[in-house]
Amino acid sequence: MSPLVGEPSTATSGRNRSEWLTISITEQKTLAAGPPVDYSFKDLKSVLDLVTVEPTSGTARKPALSPDNSPLEYLEALAVQDQAQADSDAANGGSSGASASASSPLLLGGVGSTSVGSSGGTPSAGNSSKQLLSTQRGAAPTAAAVLGAKLNSNSLRLANNHLLSLNGLGRVMRHVLDDPSQLVWLDVSSNQLSTIEDAVLEFPSLQVLYYHGNNITNLNDVLKLQGLPKLNKLTLHGNPIAEQKNYKNWVVAHLPNLRNVDFGTITKVERDKIETWFKSTKKKH
Repeated sequence: MSPLVGEPSTATSGRNRSEWLTISITEQKTLAAGPPVDYSFKDLKSVLDLVTVEPTSGTARKPALSPDNSPLEYLEALAVQDQAQADSDAANGGSSGASASASSPLLLGGVGSTSVGSSGGTPSAGNSSKQLLSTQRGAAPTAAAVLGAKLNSNSLRLANNHLLSLNGLGRVMRHVLDDPSQLVWLDVSSNQLSTIEDAVLEFPSLQVLYYHGNNITNLNDVLKLQGLPKLNKLTLHGNPIAEQKNYKNWVVAHLPNLRNVDFGTITKVERDKIETWFKSTKKKH
């Protein structure tokens, strides 16, 4: 049985093992997804902290970075590596394999940042990227992944931390997920976010977004979410904006694709009433 779209799931597709051999990895991602990568209750103060800690559950694309290394240098090197892999795949007609990663200059020590060598001695620029990247898992799909044994997650939990901003999340996501563009479920509830930032718009496949329990004060911030055409489930309760009169009506009226707000399904009767209310408010102005 296929997992419900927009909800994290550990279920696999109903296709049998042999059928996985005949479909592309891209199509596999739409059929099944692994469990959420969960960083809840990790005392995160910045999205950059995701690079330095292991998730509570689920499996990040890369293991946590050693405290001795620079997260910014690591992410920069990872971006270059991913671009090299993408260019190699494009040159090979979209195929992906270990040979492209193995031949990448990043894995051969081509980045000029410093790190401690394998002997524990003087930092060496020559094998810095090897230290940062070659030991990280997930460089290329394995045979097990092609068979569907490894399911790429499309869900991320960052709840119950101390995040003040999501700026930079797009850059960090290449460390967390195999394909950040496929993120469909994001939970940033119970943090200290005071605004809905453009950072969430970097994930156009997003269908479920939990923002409850934060400090959002400007109702107009919700308008930014019109840039997420697939968004159908949203939570905002526990924010100051939820105390405003007709808050839910206003949100649903401006995000007509929503089917669920604050864990409550929007019925047809309710939607009709909201549309009537919204038309009447526009006439008054």
